[in-house]
Amino acid sequence: MSHHQPVLFFSDAHFGAHAPAQERLKVERFVSLMAHAGGLKAEVFFLGDLFDFWFEYKHWIPKVPLDVLTAIQLFTRQGGTFHLVLGNHDTWATDYFHDDLSVIVHRGDVTLKRQGLRLLVSHGDGKAKSDGGYRLLKRILRFRPNIALYRLLPADWAYGLARFFSGQSRELTSGRPPKFLAEYDVVAEQELQADHDAVLMGHLHQGWVRRIGDGWWINTGEFFEKFHYVLLQDGSFTLGEWNPISG
Repeated sequence: MSHHQPVLFFSDAHFGAHAPAQERLKVERFVSLMAHAGGLKAEVFFLGDLFDFWFEYKHWIPKVPLDVLTAIQLFTRQGGTFHLVLGNHDTWATDYFHDDLSVIVHRGDVTLKRQGLRLLVSHGDGKAKSDGGYRLLKRILRFRPNIALYRLLPADWAYGLARFFSGQSRELTSGRPPKFLAEYDVVAEQELQADHDAVLMGHLHQGWVRRIGDGWWINTGEFFEKFHYVLLQDGSFTLGEWNPISG
């Protein structure tokens, strides 16, 4: 019998980016997976792009599916630990997730140890050195003075503009695999050689669990069509496609 707490990883739901029927399905799958994680007493890591756009003002947050926020809050209130690694679509989060939902927010890559394994956990955006267009956009969008100026805009204006930037970011990243995939493989190999046992990233919307020597190179896929998730249990990673009907 295992004495390790299970750890569940998933990413890239992009709530708000799809047609209404697909959005409803995404919400249903997210809520049921969070309930499943609670039943497993698993620790949860969401590796970025929970929403297709998230930008906080001091007294305002975007209009997003309430069931998603409620599912996270219920999970943490019942004693679960939920980590949010910010991605390129939710990088502008400030304090709402931490203060109101008791989420542990990571604003960049994080190294931690679970089940005897040293993990590098990252959203993964901007890792390809040849991806100059996105890397420049990332610097502009994360530049603190730009963020402060952006908050001076009326919320409705800011929301419309942000949706535009979100779409631009999605267009820039949609062609990434297989164009930049070889570069991501190199990054993963370098991190595994630098004393990590596993590298986990989202962003690419692919979904795999691979062995490189004694290490693990993992992409958490996406949670809007195939509904990928990765489970770490007994020191081993498995990739699944979440369907509450089949389990």
